[in-house]
Amino acid sequence: MAFVNLLLRAMDEPTLALLVPAMELIPLKARDTLASAGGHSEWVYFVEDGLISLVSEYEPGTVIEVAMVGREGLFDIGHALGDNVAAFDGKVQVDGSAYRLPRAVFQQAMETIPSFNATMLTFVRAFELQVASTVSANGRARLEERLARWLLMVHDRVDSNLIHITHEFLAQMLCCRRPGVTVALHLLEGKGMIHSSRGQIEIRDRDGLIAEANGAYGRAEAHYTRLFGQDFRRRQG
Repeated sequence: MAFVNLLLRAMDEPTLALLVPAMELIPLKARDTLASAGGHSEWVYFVEDGLISLVSEYEPGTVIEVAMVGREGLFDIGHALGDNVAAFDGKVQVDGSAYRLPRAVFQQAMETIPSFNATMLTFVRAFELQVASTVSANGRARLEERLARWLLMVHDRVDSNLIHITHEFLAQMLCCRRPGVTVALHLLEGKGMIHSSRGQIEIRDRDGLIAEANGAYGRAEAHYTRLFGQDFRRRQG
């Protein structure tokens, strides 16, 4: 089988011989919830295309995105540490597909195949560094810098320059007011980096967004490349 997911592509034949018979390719639909915080999860999702956001609700009706996962990884990372209780809500942000694997088969591979175990724990490290980068950006970066970073991260994980998302949902992901997002989008659009229209954002100048992010983007991505020897970042165009 030919995979897009970078973790599955790294697997050797004996590992795939265990995983593939139990895997099922399923559609991912935007706004679907794959797991709820505090709930038990019996599935591991290897994303082929599309995007999953890990979202924390710290008070009723107020959420913030903690991390995102696309074809470079899997959801829910807790399974790699033997924990099947979701720490965050897992919400599909961009339509796509994923290979769904029963938790029991995943755990069997973790316990019996050292190379699989090592790959999963390496992804845990990469994921941890993404979360740390998000914390740093949320603590020190201006809204337009955080927005530029977020757009770049989504762009890395989808095949199109068009990102289908509303201002309201974007405000939720960045934990800010919708008018603030609108102002930040207009700022980036005025610099020719994006074009924003109803329900979608077009990336027009990726290099400009990287500069606008002012260091908030790139460190976690560079660590992923260091850890896996694969660079999943998009290029301009």
